[in-house]
Amino acid sequence: MPAHTGSKPIEVRESVLMPCLEITTMVGCPLKCTFCPQDELRGTYGKNEKYLSFANFKLVLSKIPHYVRIDFSGMAEPWANPDATPMLAHALEKGFSISVYTTLYGITVDDAERIVALLTKHAKQVEILCLHLPDQNGNMRGFRHSSEYETVLGAFIKLGNSGVLRRFHAMTMDKGGSVHPQLRNLVRSLPRWFGHTRAGSLDTSEIGAQPVENTPRHSSPVSCGYTPFYDHNVLLPNGDVVICCMDYSVKHKIGNLIANDYFSLFASKGMAELHAENATPGYSDKSICKSCSRAIRYELAAEQRQFWRAKGGPALRDRMSAWLRGRLSSTLSLTTSHNPQEQEKT
Repeated sequence: MPAHTGSKPIEVRESVLMPCLEITTMVGCPLKCTFCPQDELRGTYGKNEKYLSFANFKLVLSKIPHYVRIDFSGMAEPWANPDATPMLAHALEKGFSISVYTTLYGITVDDAERIVALLTKHAKQVEILCLHLPDQNGNMRGFRHSSEYETVLGAFIKLGNSGVLRRFHAMTMDKGGSVHPQLRNLVRSLPRWFGHTRAGSLDTSEIGAQPVENTPRHSSPVSCGYTPFYDHNVLLPNGDVVICCMDYSVKHKIGNLIANDYFSLFASKGMAELHAENATPGYSDKSICKSCSRAIRYELAAEQRQFWRAKGGPALRDRMSAWLRGRLSSTLSLTTSHNPQEQEKT
């Protein structure tokens, strides 16, 4: 329904993505993926708490509005922290919507049984379960194959194929979607994948000749293409919150959720400085958004000087939403699936 401002109607989008808080349960991810700027994160995070404690996780959640989705993802494998399963259980018991992005590292067979039971019991609260699997190029350098890993992976594949969850997806860091050779007995193919530099945070020498998105340098004012409120944030183990999942350099620390409340993040000095940099014409290395391919760029419309013209705005979000829907709707090609109706969907 268009909103009117006296003359021409302005089109209002029906919806945007809701706020989320990504939980980084530890710093120093043991998977050491080439496309993940772990060295940058370790260098800027310093000698702060390596692991998020269960007590601090509960404290943080007590401050979060229930419309904020809790994502078990962040800047490291969630289950590299032994308390990840109790954290998941606590978030679900408190009524939060959650998402889980995991390599399955650190998940034992007993853990897998408990996690599957939790996700099944609270399926209406689970937005997505995404498995990040090792690829044929060895980009997940910390991956170690074992019979236990295969058993755990099989349990999650079974859950995903059951149809209990709203969305189930798997990905791998290979342009053709090819998984590690030792897993092809379970997973034959996945969607194609194309890497990016995390808004310039990645040392591209780590990835060799593999294709990667160019890092832009925006010289116009910008805003986030995911959310107009800059509320897709990342919690670090010491309670610090950075602006988003691109900020491995911890360039934009916007508060601390152990010391302060949730809404203080959006009135913080760090948030104000980011808004100011983003609103200023000209490229600036003081804003990670000015190097982000997800940014909306604003230029003065020559024929209507009182308006900004957005490039990559709703169109970018719509393209990205369509891309995401396409990835999520693609059925995994699994040797464990024998449902002919599922085979017809692929």
